[in-house]
Amino acid sequence: MKHVLLLPPESLVATGGQRAVYLHPYDRTKLIKVLKPADQLRRRNSFRGRVSAFLPSARIRLIRKEYSEYLRLMLNKLELDEQLPISHMFGFVLTNLGVGCLTEHVMKPDGSVGETLASKIKSGTLTDGHIDMLNATVGRLYKHGARVGDMTAKNFVFGHRDNGNGNGPEECVLVDGLGDIFAVQVRSMGSLPNRIGLDDSCKRLARKNRLNWDKERRQFAR
Repeated sequence: MKHVLLLPPESLVATGGQRAVYLHPYDRTKLIKVLKPADQLRRRNSFRGRVSAFLPSARIRLIRKEYSEYLRLMLNKLELDEQLPISHMFGFVLTNLGVGCLTEHVMKPDGSVGETLASKIKSGTLTDGHIDMLNATVGRLYKHGARVGDMTAKNFVFGHRDNGNGNGPEECVLVDGLGDIFAVQVRSMGSLPNRIGLDDSCKRLARKNRLNWDKERRQFAR
């Protein structure tokens, strides 16, 4: 008999364009991402939403790109004694809502889900300290040549990771949007095209969220 994890509605903690995010039913250090039903995607008035609704393979492709980039970054940095600025991924699990992607839970000290950059900007609680954390994360994305196809304020989360002995230090973590998801995969052609892509993503992130972006220093400011 298959072991299926039950994800009740009250365990829903976030929704994105393609997936819904749930708390793991018995492991506080993990979250589970499941694909939204196709009928929900049809309501999105966007090209990607319509394509995803009628071409299920397009959604699978996005997940494949995400896992492929995670694998590339991890294997390239086996000898590096530091955390990558992305949430860790742990494979797949069966749930009552379909196959789920198991991922690291970046959390507050009390175990609740960490706050996104978007929510901090909206609530007016974004501090210079948070900007420093964001810049540290962005700097490591450049350093490791991470391919980020969807850099939005909702995909950066402030919180703590579980280091095996409790919560680690507070940091900013990219929890979604990883991978060269574009039809023409320019960012995968080399380090220079990818850096140009990261430059453009950071510039757009700043413009959409009323932040300042220093293109020379590659840092954000309020």
